[in-house]
This record gives sequence, structure tokens and C-alpha cells, in this order.
Amino acid sequence: MEKQHIPMRNKLSLFALGFLGAFALTSCALQIPDGDIKEFVEQIDFAHAKEQVVTGTSYIQAIYSENDEEKGRISITTQIDQSDKYYFSSTEASGSYTEEYNFEQQQILCYAEEDTIQAFKKTNENFEDVTYNVDDLYQLISTFFYTKVEGGYHQGAVYYGDYVVANCAKYYPCFSLNENKTILTYEVNTAQKNTEGDEIVTMHHFEIDAYGMILSLHTKSMVMEKNIVIDTTIDCTYNTQIDKKTKL
Repeated sequence: MEKQHIPMRNKLSLFALGFLGAFALTSCALQIPDGDIKEFVEQIDFAHAKEQVVTGTSYIQAIYSENDEEKGRISITTQIDQSDKYYFSSTEASGSYTEEYNFEQQQILCYAEEDTIQAFKKTNENFEDVTYNVDDLYQLISTFFYTKVEGGYHQGAVYYGDYVVANCAKYYPCFSLNENKTILTYEVNTAQKNTEGDEIVTMHHFEIDAYGMILSLHTKSMVMEKNIVIDTTIDCTYNTQIDKKTKL
């Protein structure tokens, strides 16, 4: 079977108008005020997160609308189990996202079975011949946490710890802790101009756990002059039992 390159699609592209405009990497010159939020943020570390999150499930959905009419929808479900060396993803696209992704549905399953790696890929009900080795499988599992590292910051998936560490001081009033000090929330509404001079209004909200992993996210970005809306949600669970597949 022909060697298949692992897809490394950047999930941030699903809501670039929202998150990147409202919450970008900044200088660390400012200091986080002393208190519970500072203690929470200072414990965040990617290596610790990757060690502690043994199993994970993420669901990402973006809906693109123009003039109150849905023009495209993309949904991505991903499951991993690091202890069993298991990865599964299912992507469903419609409308404008079908043109971007060149399919309506795609599933990838890869896991270790004794000394071999089992790998399956199905696109629009058509199976593809794929061969992954153990390093490929580890790489797939890593994409659950991040898809690229830039300037020392992991980004592109559901580990948000580096963003919070880099930006908490500057956007400190936008952060809050729950009563048990186990969940950090960030919430902000912004308005800015894009390169074409259009006003983009963004409502952005997310919650992370003590490891810097996204629990939930909702971003709604609106290009006011063109009546364009991108509505994105993310929901994740960690260290819970996963119903693993062995075939697609």
C-alpha cells in the first residue's frame, strides 16, 4: 500500500475571524495580578497536560451563514486514547466547506494492535489504502492537542494553555474562576476592521481546565456590512471511557 501523508488541517481556520482577532499572542511584559487566577495560570504546562490527558473526545462545529441563510457547515469529532495508542476522527462537511475540504465525509481510524498498526481511511464511503507506522500514530494523537508550534506556543487544536499564559496579564479583566477554582473562563466582545475596511463584531467565550485544555468554546463573528456570520462551538471531555472502533 502507498504511504499516506497524515492530514494536518489547522482547525483554527474554522473560526479565524473570531478567536485570532479577539485573543492574539502578545508580549509577556505585563504581570498577572497576585491571586487565584495567577496561581491557576502559573500551573499550566503543555507537557503536564499531555501526560495527564490519557483519553479525550473533542467536537468542533462551525456554521457559515450569509443573510441569515446557512451556506456551509463543518463538524469534526476526534477521539484519542494515549495508553492504548488509539486515534479516530470523523469530519462531515456541507455547502461551502465541501469545496474547501473536497469531501462530504471522511473518517480516519488508527490504533496499535500487538506489534502492528491498523489504519483505515474512508472518504465519501470510499476506502483508501493507507499505511501508518507507530510514529505516524503518535503524530495523529498529538494533533488532538495541537497542530503546530509557533514561537514556542502550541496552537491549532484544543490545548489553549499557551494562549492563556501569554495573554492573561493583558486581558486579565476578561478572565474569571469558578467557585471551586477548577475552571478558568475567558469572555470578551470585540469590534474591529478587517483589511477591506469591514467591521467585524466578535462574541467570544471559552472555558479551560487546570491543564489548559478546552472544556467548551463559543465564538460568533459577524461581518456587519456583508451580513456574514461564522458561529463556532467546541465541546470536549477528558479521561472518560471511549467506545473504540476496530473497523470503519
